[in-house]
Amino acid sequence: MNLSRRRVLKGAFGVTLALPVLESLTGLGPKAFAQSARDRFFIVVRVGNGIVQESDEGPDRFWPTALGALTTNGLKQATDRAISELATYASKLTLVRNVALPFARGGCNHSEAIPQVLTAQKNTGGSGNAPKAQGKSIDWAIAEALNPKGVGPLAFMAGPQSAFIAEALSWSAPQQRTPAERSPLNAYMRLTGLASAPPEIQKLVASRRKSVNDLVREQLQSLLSVGKLSTSDRQRLEQHLASVRDIEVQATCELVTDQIDGVKAITNPEANDVRPAVVKAMMDIAAWAFNCRLNHAVTLQVGDGNDGTQYIIDGVTLPRFHWISHRVKSDGGSGEAIPDAIDLHASIDRMQLQLFRHLLDRLASYSSPYGGTLLDDTVAVWTNDLGAGPSHSGDNTPWVLAGGASGSLKTGTFIDLAKKPNNLMLNTLLTAVGVKKADGSPTDDFGDASLKKGVISEILA
Repeated sequence: MNLSRRRVLKGAFGVTLALPVLESLTGLGPKAFAQSARDRFFIVVRVGNGIVQESDEGPDRFWPTALGALTTNGLKQATDRAISELATYASKLTLVRNVALPFARGGCNHSEAIPQVLTAQKNTGGSGNAPKAQGKSIDWAIAEALNPKGVGPLAFMAGPQSAFIAEALSWSAPQQRTPAERSPLNAYMRLTGLASAPPEIQKLVASRRKSVNDLVREQLQSLLSVGKLSTSDRQRLEQHLASVRDIEVQATCELVTDQIDGVKAITNPEANDVRPAVVKAMMDIAAWAFNCRLNHAVTLQVGDGNDGTQYIIDGVTLPRFHWISHRVKSDGGSGEAIPDAIDLHASIDRMQLQLFRHLLDRLASYSSPYGGTLLDDTVAVWTNDLGAGPSHSGDNTPWVLAGGASGSLKTGTFIDLAKKPNNLMLNTLLTAVGVKKADGSPTDDFGDASLKKGVISEILA
């Protein structure tokens, strides 16, 4: 096996197990890794219904108290702001406020907003799932540039297939929606090759009586016996195998929420009550896939378009999130008022950032062959397709970036984009992960041709 090229083990029933980069077997030591072009990764977590930021209805409950440099102590002290949930990662954050969807319209425009988030393209219009983006999304541009040929991005959705507005974040080409995977277990089985294994083997793994590690044990023992494996490689391999085991536990319907009485396992990943557990499992699989170099681009859409999840916070089941965002018990602008709706929305913002912190923790738990952690090699994005709650405007959307893409982005800073269109953000992200134009120059022209070209120079290193 040529590990420098394939980095996988193949065992019983065709099951495959990807390996981390092992410097001893590639002919490259740590110094060579540090000097070579680093692998970079991209993941975006999209949430819906806007955030509680400064608007006609009251003060900001989301952003830091001032633009400029970010510090851990500064974010910790801003206890009334949701962003304080990410205080420990202050030095690795790039916060961008007031990014505009270029083709936003007023009103409850979820259907037409989501297709623009990663495409900066006009869409075909309509309601529900009718609007289709007129161009591909950046996760596909990244996958085409960085993944093995023919391997598209991973697309996840934590939400129901039957949603009025289902997945609309990832587009492989004009009007070509990427079907999103809703089951962490199914995604894991595909990535390991278990999807093609006999049903009895799938059941053994799913019940944890057998691990994927068991199915490639002979090859693992052979690899571990290689005399030239360095101590750091052995540690990296052992950590990787342990992480595979962790993924199996989490992806086989065993993530539970303490607040959900009676739910012992994720038996239906589309169910309302397990939404946060499913999000965490998908994040775990994404980080694991990055570490194994199985993919370089992931999208995770949390909730359907007008997210109607009834989130459970401190043991209390809240009204539908979309209702909360409108402040009334309705999917429109009129209806019975929801008491403390602003506070409820702010608590959901905080919970969503806690979930994002789980992703950052997971990425930071993997060491990078180039030094630092996998988080340092990644740009992890948290964003919303709308700005504020009641207005549902698309001209002030939030972008929280973490990791810096191997030093390509300035971190530890908070800027305001003054309602400039999001194609500038997409160009900046593509440039940060190393996707170039055909002539080799940095990407500055992604999105609709009518939009002004450029990048956000304030956050490019």
